[in-house]
Amino acid sequence: MKNFEKYIIGSFALIMLFSQVSCKREFLEIVPKGQAIAINTADYEKILNANYLATQFTASVYQGDEMAALQPGFSNLNGSALLRQQRLFRYEARVYDAAELPAEITGESNYIRKLYLFNKVINEVMGSQGGTEEQKRALLAEARAGRAICNFMFLSDFTKPYNAATANTDLGIPNLTAADVTQTDFKRGTLQEGYDLVISDLTESLPHLGAITHRRKISRLAAEFYLSRVYMAMNNFTAARTHLDAAFEEVDKAEIPMELYDYSLVLNPDHQDAEGSWFPDSFFGLTNVPIAADNKEIIYNINAGWFQFQAVDAFVFSPQTAALYEPTDMRLNLYSPFGLSTGEEYPLAMRRRNTDFFLGINVGPSLPDLYLMRAECKARSNDLSGAVSDLEFLRTKRISGTDALVPSGVAANQQDLVRFILDERIREFAISGLRWLDMRRLSVDPVYNDHIDFTHRIYGPDGAVTATHQLKPERFALKFGERMLSESKGLEENP
Repeated sequence: MKNFEKYIIGSFALIMLFSQVSCKREFLEIVPKGQAIAINTADYEKILNANYLATQFTASVYQGDEMAALQPGFSNLNGSALLRQQRLFRYEARVYDAAELPAEITGESNYIRKLYLFNKVINEVMGSQGGTEEQKRALLAEARAGRAICNFMFLSDFTKPYNAATANTDLGIPNLTAADVTQTDFKRGTLQEGYDLVISDLTESLPHLGAITHRRKISRLAAEFYLSRVYMAMNNFTAARTHLDAAFEEVDKAEIPMELYDYSLVLNPDHQDAEGSWFPDSFFGLTNVPIAADNKEIIYNINAGWFQFQAVDAFVFSPQTAALYEPTDMRLNLYSPFGLSTGEEYPLAMRRRNTDFFLGINVGPSLPDLYLMRAECKARSNDLSGAVSDLEFLRTKRISGTDALVPSGVAANQQDLVRFILDERIREFAISGLRWLDMRRLSVDPVYNDHIDFTHRIYGPDGAVTATHQLKPERFALKFGERMLSESKGLEENP
């Protein structure tokens, strides 16, 4: 596995060069070793170059309505991390035990830990030594965009979906803007204040960000993408469209390869010996999927680790999700119909993920998401032909023959086309956690809220449903838990 070894070696070198956060567990009480005495502008550049976002066992993966659970794997999950996955799938109010801190808060590469680093650069870089004004403003812009991404992830985990009618009174997040480990007051602002900070950070960063040069460096393209994603989360599709068009202009300025992969070439099991093929398929899945640094579809890499051997056969995409795919859809080859531990075929065409076992799924900005977001915005504004054009450009890279075309009846009807695009997002991003972001915004959409399936189903080995669990509106926000509340002055719990 040449690519895997290359990734590990590169990661080890990076860790040796720049220490990450310490092991303290209190909320935000993290002093990044070797980075607290930055003086020169180059020091702050090193902080950002060594900084990256990643998550482990992201809550949204287990909450998406494209997911199903299988027995006996589901009942055999043991240990706090695996019990958390069960609870998330069952939409339980209590995800963490009283003595536990949320993994979303404590993860070493997660958004709360990275807020400290981004805030440190924001608050100090303009007073650093040795750099030009232009260099300092570029680093400030990158850090502000990074803070915005972290805060949007925070909002997406711990607040209600954005509703313009109630956002000024709904609870948001603690709007953390200081790199201060002694801070003890974590009073939550309003939801509107949280989204306003994200938008202002991204907007004010744009003039000082450059073209994309690396997939772990925040570029203007990444910032335009996130402004689009944030505005879509707010159901403001006009504003999202403006930034999507700007993002496509940035794609043309990219200094690294940016293009959609043709799955009829790289994911065709009949051409495994062809140059660029992602096959062969080993015990741990497809062996030649490009690592994030080389993946031409990735704009900004945020890895979401998902693999645990005990859970791999417990969570699959549902029969309803399976029915969304045409047999000619090459994306099916990213998922396996066979149990990893048993080798037996899953019932009802359900499948598990078959890639990125150790490297994690990219949940950051990508070209496929860019095309699908713009297609949805076009369809919602009744630019049906423009929406179909974007949609078919992606589908021809995924599906063979005429099946890639949008059915004429769908293409001519606005609501049918929007729903088709929402289904396409499931086909493209199944078992990644991105469906949860769509479910959040659709839950307050007056027209398309019925596109959510509020029922999770657990299936037996014969395909019979053994249990169902209902998603209640309050479960769109995770609870912090008793320990987090006791250690964080002013922090208010979600319902």
